[in-house]
Amino acid sequence: MHKSKYKSNFELKLLARIQIGRYPGILIGAIILNFIISIATANIISTLIPANNPFGFIINYIMLFVAQVFISVFNVGLSFIFLKSACNMSSTIGDLFYGFQKDPIKALKIGAVISVIDSICMIPFDIASVELSSVLGSVDINKLSLMLANGSVDSYESLAAYNVFYSTMMKFYLIMLVCALVSLILTLPFFPAFYMILDFPEWSATTILKRSFEVMHGNKLRLFLLNLSFIPLYLLSIFTCGLALLFVIPYAKMTTTNFYLDMMAVRNKSSNN
Repeated sequence: MHKSKYKSNFELKLLARIQIGRYPGILIGAIILNFIISIATANIISTLIPANNPFGFIINYIMLFVAQVFISVFNVGLSFIFLKSACNMSSTIGDLFYGFQKDPIKALKIGAVISVIDSICMIPFDIASVELSSVLGSVDINKLSLMLANGSVDSYESLAAYNVFYSTMMKFYLIMLVCALVSLILTLPFFPAFYMILDFPEWSATTILKRSFEVMHGNKLRLFLLNLSFIPLYLLSIFTCGLALLFVIPYAKMTTTNFYLDMMAVRNKSSNN
């Protein structure tokens, strides 16, 4: 029987678990710090520029986009930490800022392209978020919660309000899921970009984007299925109040890092042959 030239998902995940066992502190710490920086940046923007009117919403949206591009530089550092760990090399939390030391403009350009794609995909979700906020502002949530707890509806108006709230919430979550999947699919071709910034520092941002697209040819479905395989773990994390994410997110990141290394190793071997 013909054996696949690529490592299986099982092999990639097994390797990731071993690597995380070697460097749990730095990998989990890097994920937490990167998350804190992202959330803090978004919260500062939302506080300084509230989206309580059309003008504020537009400015808020633009600034959040700029922040998303800015975080791309930290993604280079995060990729650097996981690459070093995958190669059994020690790293420090300071490596998270590595992208600022090595041509941050290149990371910003690549991040801008990916962010534009993601932002376009998420437009329906943003519209649904505004609609949901409007509904929440017009519905007495405490009264609805009490109705659900007692299993009773005291009036036609309350029943109508509940139906509107329920349908809006279901629509919101459905749109969120569809937008996230579309964004994931459309950004898959650029998955290797931040790793390539580290491996090929002489390449320009345009070259890296082109090479990423070429390298991912024939590998997008594999990566998509690999990402989907982590969904059960994300869902199970709900029962731990999200604490399990401290392991699941580094686990997923390390697995995709191994995916990149395996993909490039096979490509280099094929080129040499």
